[in-house]
Amino acid sequence: MTRNARLALLALSAFLLVFPLTLPKPGLPVNLKADEPAYYLMALSLARDGDLRVEVKDIDRLFEEFPLVPVRNLIVMSDDGWNTVYYSKPIVYPLLAAPFAALFGANGMLLLNMAMVVAMIWMGAYHLRRYNSDGLAVLLASCFVLLSSGFAYAYWLHTETFNMTAVAASCFLLFRCRDREAGLIWPSLSGMALALAAANKPMYAMLLAPLWLLAWRKWHWRGLLSWGSGAALVLVGTMALSTALIGKPSPYLGSQKRAGISVCEPGKMPLQPVPESVTGTDGGNGVESEEDAVVEPPPLNWGFVLLPPRLDFRELGENLGYFLWGRHTGFMLYLPFGALCILVLALEAPRDPVRWLLLGTLAAIAAYFLVMIPVNWQGGGGFIGNRYYVAVYPAFLYLVRSFRPAALFVPTVAAAGAFLGPLLLMPFGASMPSPTLQAHVRNAPFRFFQLELSLKNLPGYHRVRLDGVRLLARRDQIVPRGEAMWIRGSDRVEFWVEMGEPAERLAFVVDNLAGANVVDLELGGARESLEFAAEGESRRVVLEPGRADRRRSRGEQKSWAYKLVVRSKSGSIKSWERRLGRGCGDFENDPSRRESFYAGVQVRFLGDGDKLARDVYAVEWGPSPVVSGPVMPGSRFSLPVKLTNRSEHPWQTDASARIRLSYHWLDAEGETVVFDGLRSDLDGVVAPGVALDMLQEIEAPAAPGAYILELDPVLEDVAWFSTRNGGNTLRLAVEVLEPEQGEG
Repeated sequence: MTRNARLALLALSAFLLVFPLTLPKPGLPVNLKADEPAYYLMALSLARDGDLRVEVKDIDRLFEEFPLVPVRNLIVMSDDGWNTVYYSKPIVYPLLAAPFAALFGANGMLLLNMAMVVAMIWMGAYHLRRYNSDGLAVLLASCFVLLSSGFAYAYWLHTETFNMTAVAASCFLLFRCRDREAGLIWPSLSGMALALAAANKPMYAMLLAPLWLLAWRKWHWRGLLSWGSGAALVLVGTMALSTALIGKPSPYLGSQKRAGISVCEPGKMPLQPVPESVTGTDGGNGVESEEDAVVEPPPLNWGFVLLPPRLDFRELGENLGYFLWGRHTGFMLYLPFGALCILVLALEAPRDPVRWLLLGTLAAIAAYFLVMIPVNWQGGGGFIGNRYYVAVYPAFLYLVRSFRPAALFVPTVAAAGAFLGPLLLMPFGASMPSPTLQAHVRNAPFRFFQLELSLKNLPGYHRVRLDGVRLLARRDQIVPRGEAMWIRGSDRVEFWVEMGEPAERLAFVVDNLAGANVVDLELGGARESLEFAAEGESRRVVLEPGRADRRRSRGEQKSWAYKLVVRSKSGSIKSWERRLGRGCGDFENDPSRRESFYAGVQVRFLGDGDKLARDVYAVEWGPSPVVSGPVMPGSRFSLPVKLTNRSEHPWQTDASARIRLSYHWLDAEGETVVFDGLRSDLDGVVAPGVALDMLQEIEAPAAPGAYILELDPVLEDVAWFSTRNGGNTLRLAVEVLEPEQGEG
């Protein structure tokens, strides 16, 4: 390598290695996320105690550098009802990080990660210089590593950077070696490197297929044996060491209890031993007393790796699209140089079975995640891009030799700037409304790419669930208000309506929250523009989208998703109460705080427009119920009611326009005293001809006297049944007593 190229690598390396030591703690970042608490404490426990047992002194270490925010996901396990607790993450990365953590704490682990980033750049540059000029090799290797979501994980106290480096080293050691007569140490080291990654995630072992083929081509049986011996040595050694430290060859399998727990304060264990009556060791099946009752954390399990796949081709096709160009996870967006490597390989079209097999293996690893964990393939709740798949990203660099045509390099860098710029320049997140590590997708380019509706964990979104309907929208653009949503003014707001069956017409109620305002609605091929003159005006809108934007499938569950885009020209400041969530341990957060929101309109989804037009108002009442006991002014009582659906259509309970039972209060002359009574939900869909027994909660009028209680179902936001069925209600005479009469 030329002197200038080596100097450029050294300068870049110096910057990357010094920078992590300057980050303040607590500060950047202020909290531990995803699996970081376990890896961080494992490294410190190995460095200071030489074990991986969770004790009070380990809990106290969290507060040395991260005292500001409670830890929500410390992964632990136990085989004796939480009497003895161990960390439950793979040991390889924390074992390597232990000396760095001993010297510099969390900064030391970031230093280790940056050292591995530097190692990947150097390996990539030395691989590429065989086929390209030294300067171009350094530039390509640096961009490949740094302009990717993989670089963001260097700031995480996580295994991703370690796994990437292990994969890179395994490929480099074989692809770099040109001499067939070279020592067999190279395939052995390659096997060791891949085994280190496989010890964290076993599916990465699939890369052995192209590496074995390469070892066979260079050394024949000697190469395969050398590679396999190195891998076996590391795997056996890792399992033996894990058994010695935590009593299990793998933390993922075999433990009786494995869970993510919260750590709220120093000085005590965050969970207590479970009594024998709960654990069942005494043969009992339940809790013997309230004192014995212990709430256990929900279990975690990676046992799915041993289960047969449940293949749904429609679901797989949907996830494959997300995998390639999804808004939060897409390979093309978050790993643009990986896509460039595939393109260069296709243009070169080499007669090299190793590189084609390597590409096939990388595709097989992606397919494994998509098939085996179809709702969580991106890496769980803590992810940037695709956290599970990023570990094999370095292998894409070894698909190519000479980067030609070189002109492809420039648009790839431009794509990295468009999609990764904010992410790489602000890896700890930005200060903004509803902050999240996913905030970069709020930038303009991302809205042209698919939102991953299949993912279970998608941070930064509100999910409003009605019976049979799910509404999904960004947290910074909406404020849920029960079954309605405030929509941010002067903005383009996208939210999704997902239903259990298709609909040709969708109905909404739009309430204006500004003064003079223009609101544009877009749903599929349907568009509507509403002009409002004053705040408080309301319009009912029915849109015909033509077809669903997505048709989704998960096993027997089918759903249809429609994207509604709302543009409100103006808005006004509205105050609302943000619920801060649960407290932690003995410390409770303030239950709420007042915040402001620039709201343009309020939108309520009424449901399928065709269903709303049905004549569902025929009802038959059962025997007249009896009010038991005296009724006092303003008191509440329950009334058993029986009613039968005598219409030709089912009574739906989904969306905002659901059917509920309610009532009116009339005085003795039949004049309305209270029109809108309390609502009671139906117990699911009521088919035609089906009778329903239910309890109606009643609130008495505030003043004593003789009243008529009129029971009347209502199709919310559409009509009371009595206005459509000729006044077929159930009326009861009720005497609201003076307080003295009730006492008598």
